[in-house]
Amino acid sequence: MTGEEQVRLFKEDDIMAMEITNNYSNVEQVNAEKEMQAKASRKETEKKSTYGSRREYSEYLNNKYACLTPTKDSSVSINSSLLSKAASNPKTAEWLENTLSQMPDCINKICENSAKNGARLVSLEISIDSEDCITTKCVGVFEADPGTEESKKMVEEARARNKERKEEWEKLLEKNKEKKAEQEKLEEKKDGRQYDITVRGTDMGKVTENLIGKIGMGNSAMSTVPTVTGFDLKA
Repeated sequence: MTGEEQVRLFKEDDIMAMEITNNYSNVEQVNAEKEMQAKASRKETEKKSTYGSRREYSEYLNNKYACLTPTKDSSVSINSSLLSKAASNPKTAEWLENTLSQMPDCINKICENSAKNGARLVSLEISIDSEDCITTKCVGVFEADPGTEESKKMVEEARARNKERKEEWEKLLEKNKEKKAEQEKLEEKKDGRQYDITVRGTDMGKVTENLIGKIGMGNSAMSTVPTVTGFDLKA
């Protein structure tokens, strides 16, 4: 082997070694990025699952997942016990949100595949009962044989309906974002004080006057401590 050939061989080995090193580095970088994203997702889920009540958590889910708002041919519901558990359990919340994120695609697939089999979807009801059970009830009408021109036409109609449903959900999510932004602005304007007054009596007119009078005392008299006032017309 000549000296020139040895130099070329060494260079080729160096290039190969560099390529292998770079490939391993790229893999490590991708894995590191995935791990960071996974950790961020877990932290976000844990943060979201610390809700004070089932109602508060339900509002959060409804604002984020449009599939929870019924359409003319589909609906998704969550069992109340599961909802309560997810509101305080990060793992359950993660499972529930992962399930909800799959719903739009699943609904579209069911709708289209019904049409492929010659059936027109009338209604689709999905109930998330627990972490061990999801109940799906599908009602449709067989109108054509699979593979016929009529069924192909039904498939196109189903795809058009899927597109329409997607647009409905997108508009709803956009509306929810606007509503949330408005609520946040209102929260910023509040100074944190509120009043809680209860007035009791035997005459509604007097009760109303007494209540108005208490409110009219001004912000300086208001607090978060409940105030109960009772009076008798004879007094």
